[in-house]
Amino acid sequence: MTELAPGLSIEVDDPAILEDPEVKKLLQEAVESLDRNPLQRYFPHGKQRPFHENPLKCRVYLGGTRAGKSTAGVCDDLIQLCDREIVPEHLLPWKIWEPPFLCRIVTPDYGHSFASVLETFRKWTPESQLKGGSWEKAFREKDHILHFANGSLVDFLTLEQEVNKFGGVTRHRIHYDEEPKGDKGEEIRWQGAMRLAEVNGDELFTYSPIHGLGWTHDEFEDKKGPEVAKEVWLNEELIVVRASIYDNPHLSKEGIASALEKIPEAVRASYESGNYTHFKGLVYPDFDPEIHVIDEKEIDEDFVKGLEQIDGIDPGYKTTAVLFAGWDRDNVLTIYDELGRHGTPATIPENVAEDIRATRNRWGLPERPKYCLIDPAGRSHELTSGERVDWAYKRAGIKVLPAQNERESGVFEVMRRMEHRDEDGEPFPLLRISSRCKELLREIPRYRLNPKEDGTFDVVKKDDHFVDVMRYLAMARPTAPSRRTKPNRVAPQRWVPGTAPAFKPSKPREQTVMGRYS
Repeated sequence: MTELAPGLSIEVDDPAILEDPEVKKLLQEAVESLDRNPLQRYFPHGKQRPFHENPLKCRVYLGGTRAGKSTAGVCDDLIQLCDREIVPEHLLPWKIWEPPFLCRIVTPDYGHSFASVLETFRKWTPESQLKGGSWEKAFREKDHILHFANGSLVDFLTLEQEVNKFGGVTRHRIHYDEEPKGDKGEEIRWQGAMRLAEVNGDELFTYSPIHGLGWTHDEFEDKKGPEVAKEVWLNEELIVVRASIYDNPHLSKEGIASALEKIPEAVRASYESGNYTHFKGLVYPDFDPEIHVIDEKEIDEDFVKGLEQIDGIDPGYKTTAVLFAGWDRDNVLTIYDELGRHGTPATIPENVAEDIRATRNRWGLPERPKYCLIDPAGRSHELTSGERVDWAYKRAGIKVLPAQNERESGVFEVMRRMEHRDEDGEPFPLLRISSRCKELLREIPRYRLNPKEDGTFDVVKKDDHFVDVMRYLAMARPTAPSRRTKPNRVAPQRWVPGTAPAFKPSKPREQTVMGRYS
């Protein structure tokens, strides 16, 4: 292997041929050509190709560290930014926009992440395409805009800026390099969507999912289509590609191992393989769909009618969660259906009450269960009418009782039911959930601990409406501590005819004539 230039090598059977003047001249011309147009060096590896080949309106590249996600995103941007004549033939099929192409790059800040993206642009951008023919003339540090000679441009914004900074102008593409985390990140994405609307533009997301289960997980991981190739999911509007650090053929295994050793094990999967990871511990680590979830086809009307009915409600302005459940003779709590209502007017108590009755009617049940528990906070929450929430439900015909809402006790009770075993030590859960309950089953693996500095128990208050109702139901009939040793009891003496009880003289007591009153 002979190195012709930094990052460019050639392998020949006979090294002596490289000394031939004609060969040297041809190699020098090739090197100069590659310097003039670095895009000629870009040959995407296996996971990068489907990312380029599917020009959908939203493309997501979930990658471990150094998995080639930023390079793939920037090179796709450059294919659109540059003149068609300059785009190498092997990349030309992926050109979907013509200049002037207006692109926006969003990074977490103007620090290391921004510098890294800027370095990637400098590495792959043909200088002949830049305004003024050089990087120094084309990039304006003051407003963070890179100008191209053909009128294309890239403006760089960060997640630290105010949301209103992302409005105003039209863009053909918005490329989020690293995850736009949190509520603010989602708002920025909404603003970006408005900037794309005029030209029906597209979005690129290239990031390592290192911020836990946020809105990007719900938007991309949960909504991805069928897997069309290994770690590639595709539907009509979205492609999701997940690449491991091991998919990058330019990295050594030794270097990868050394880098991963420095990353905490709890978040290593995100950096290594682009998988979403819980940063905080799960509240219900023993939850196992194979054990605790029952196929909805196995729950029919007769089964439900045989349960001692109990419903639960977690009312809210944005989301109201209702679970329908019941106990059998073995004290197994089966949650067989759910009702989720989001946003007004759907969450108004009268409307929810109507939906509750419709759901119970569908199961052939009377309108009212034996119990209907509601978040006790409903006694203090006021509606716009000034009426208490629990009163509103009672007026609507749902007789609710305040639930036991002590969070720690409720969590422990759910855990007891999940991990219960029979006398032989085999799993025999006292809590089963129908596969029909999609929203509850979605929340359970997202329900995370949030320990306080003082050591007190707490949870992350997000994705918790249905799991809160599950606590209310479990606490309605707490399970007894298992394998409790019963105290030895002496059988009471009984009189047998024809006998007299054994004489037991009382213990003499020393006292005066007046006893305790002397």
